[in-house]
Amino acid sequence: MSEQEPKHGGNLERMANLAGVSSSEILDFSANLNPLGFPDWVRPLIHSKISDLAFYPDPNYTQTKKALQEFWDIPTNEIVLGNGASELIYAFPKILNFDLAILGTPSYLDYKKAIEIANIPIRSLEFKKEEEYNFNPIELEEILLENKNRSNLIILGHPNNPTGKLLDKDSVIKIASAHPNSFFLIDESFIDFYGDEASFRKHRTDNIAVLWSLTKILALPGLRLGVLLANPKISEQISKQIPDWNVNTLSASVLERFGRDKDFILETRKKVSEWKTSLQEELRKLEIFKVYASNANFLLLEILDDFISSEDLTRRMLKEFGIGIRSCDNFEGLGKHHIRVAIRTPEENARLIDAFASVFQKKNNRTPKNKRKPALMLQGTASNVGKSILTTALCRILTQDGLRIAPFKSQNMALNSFVTYDGAEIGRAQALQAQACKIQADYRMNPILLKPSSEKDSQVILNGKPVDAMDFREYMKFKASAFNEVKKSYDSLSEEFDLVVLEGAGGISEVNLKEKDIVNMRMAEYAKAKVLLIGNIDHGGVFGSFVGSMETLSEWERKLVAGFIINRFRGIKQLLDPGIQYLEETTGKKVFGIVPFLNHLGLPEEDSLEFKSGSLNDNSPLGDRIDIALIDTPRISNHTDLDALRIEPDVRVRIVTRREELGSPDVIILPGSKNVITDLDYLKESGIFEDILNFHKEGKTEIIGICGGYQMLGQSVHDPFKIESNRGSASGLGLIEIRTTLEKEKYLKQTEGYHLPSKKKVIGYEIHHGVTQANSNLQILFQNSMGEAIGHEGISENIWGTYLHGVFDEDEFRRWFLDRIRVKKGMRPFEKVQAKYELETNLDRLAKEVRESLDMDMIYRILEIQ
Repeated sequence: MSEQEPKHGGNLERMANLAGVSSSEILDFSANLNPLGFPDWVRPLIHSKISDLAFYPDPNYTQTKKALQEFWDIPTNEIVLGNGASELIYAFPKILNFDLAILGTPSYLDYKKAIEIANIPIRSLEFKKEEEYNFNPIELEEILLENKNRSNLIILGHPNNPTGKLLDKDSVIKIASAHPNSFFLIDESFIDFYGDEASFRKHRTDNIAVLWSLTKILALPGLRLGVLLANPKISEQISKQIPDWNVNTLSASVLERFGRDKDFILETRKKVSEWKTSLQEELRKLEIFKVYASNANFLLLEILDDFISSEDLTRRMLKEFGIGIRSCDNFEGLGKHHIRVAIRTPEENARLIDAFASVFQKKNNRTPKNKRKPALMLQGTASNVGKSILTTALCRILTQDGLRIAPFKSQNMALNSFVTYDGAEIGRAQALQAQACKIQADYRMNPILLKPSSEKDSQVILNGKPVDAMDFREYMKFKASAFNEVKKSYDSLSEEFDLVVLEGAGGISEVNLKEKDIVNMRMAEYAKAKVLLIGNIDHGGVFGSFVGSMETLSEWERKLVAGFIINRFRGIKQLLDPGIQYLEETTGKKVFGIVPFLNHLGLPEEDSLEFKSGSLNDNSPLGDRIDIALIDTPRISNHTDLDALRIEPDVRVRIVTRREELGSPDVIILPGSKNVITDLDYLKESGIFEDILNFHKEGKTEIIGICGGYQMLGQSVHDPFKIESNRGSASGLGLIEIRTTLEKEKYLKQTEGYHLPSKKKVIGYEIHHGVTQANSNLQILFQNSMGEAIGHEGISENIWGTYLHGVFDEDEFRRWFLDRIRVKKGMRPFEKVQAKYELETNLDRLAKEVRESLDMDMIYRILEIQ
């Protein structure tokens, strides 16, 4: 290595120039930093201290030293803070008139440089290859006896860099006690990766000082965090050698906070130990290195091939694989065949092994994991920002471009569900997304579906089948095992399709839910997905929501975010330019597009959020249209059954929550319910129950029940197994002569059938626990293809109900039904279909709008798809 080249690892700019790539593309094994990255508290702490940068730091760093005393039991007068350990290394030789410096060989290069600057003679304490580079206390004792009349400075690494070897603490303390004229500086820059029990911090004689760097354990080399622990006299002398305010406000605040997070250190030790053991085993299997045992977060390797030098290997690893390793040819005591590699994550370590095997043309016996196929994930700054609809759009766009796409949402909380061809229940949104991909929906696309059944409980659907009703605490316990099922579903889809488009849930920044997350960033991490974060500008504050969301993310989460999508924009796009510039500069992430406000898409809504917001409620003047009142009950489900009615030109669909809103509708529809007995109670308490009976007596209003609404129109509902509530039984409206019992097994089926009076075809699906018994003389209105009744007429022809969700989706039947209402109103029937409920056409229209709004080339680049 030439003198002009850097002598330390971690020089990303140099490595990037040699590799011919950007610095962000370098996988750096040359710098010995914590592979877990810095703790989650660092970013918010630093942001909270930015205003303090307007003031000088306390030159005595009083609060920081008190914190170190509190958490590490070190007296404040024995603490000196440094702008990194290096500042303290260079200051230390100047405090006493040392006659001789004894340095371990090989060891950290700056020890020697600091001594040379101080013009102190150097004697090497050799760590011998035949002794595995271990510290030999006998040799140190001999050197000190030879120089017993001199003032000696001994600098030793513990663990030593680059060998990773610990000192024998008891021997060092014994030697130090026997030689009071000698002073020991013990560098513990890597001790936190091993354990407190080995540290000299609390085991110092007056002639032992400890150098402590937090740069490595906190993975913050850019902040420079160094601490010296020594007797008060030495600490005072060192303080005189360094300038005031040598540690900046941000570094001091991190040092102050560090002691409160010992869990981070313990987790680091556990992970690094596991990953190091695994990496050592894989390296030894290659049979191309001698692998030295290490007590630090790095390994010293000796190349066994005499024809490949450490410098040659370093250059090849960079140029061919973009991997940085540390050539050790400038360490005194090591030859031109030694390298040092840091311990990184298992995935990164695997890349290192594969690269080494390639360079040395060795068979790699490591069992490779199948490379993840590309994955794109859409997450949101909040609920109801448009994740589902944009996921649907991208599913169709990518499918149009010739890729085999599957949708995926690990956990969905929704009241609108769908039954797949094989009788599995999934979220309605994932069924629509599957249609956008032009494939059949199956349970793998939504392995967990939560259907709220009360204020506290939700029915849990796993792999398409109901498991149980659980409250929040019960579900949190269930999640751990359920995530394994989620992973199986995802892996199966990823193996079968070219690319999976994932959808997150709620907001990305729910810090209170992060620990048990299985649907947002943890799922993105598992899938190795590129994340696009969606914000709803129609809500206002979109740039603040983007920046704020990013600030709540851990560093590993931020790396997964590729950029942003601004959704539901109305107006002139150029007006957003200053905000976009601010957003991109603040976060370092790009805006991938601005999607306009898309209304009247003619696609089913995902769940009750849009419904409950009132945006689907049509209170415009009725004119000569049919007035349909949908009763909004607290446990409403599958309100999408009315989506097909909304597209008709002669229909107004109103959402009625209170009896005062009922008016004089032509049609009243009781929708599906997740808790029929509770919703019956609501109808009775609100007075709507009585109003429905009055409408029946008047005989002018058609009263319809679908699934749960069908049961409510009956005489009674019984829940002996407490499927939905603890109430047991409830009386219905008594308008259809049926009685329903909720059984343990849930009936899930896609259904085709006919409306008998009109002979019109109907298609939909059934989802119900209820088993309904009808009086023998009751008029059957709907039959499935097996000839089984799936709906009946009530005590008058104006009252009917069915179990069939999607009963109005077929254009011919819907028009027959509406024309019947028109005739009753004294209006002329249209007799021909007026509007086609064509999801395919609407999906293509959606895809066209979104394609024109997004930078699809950039999306393909981040997915690495040509």
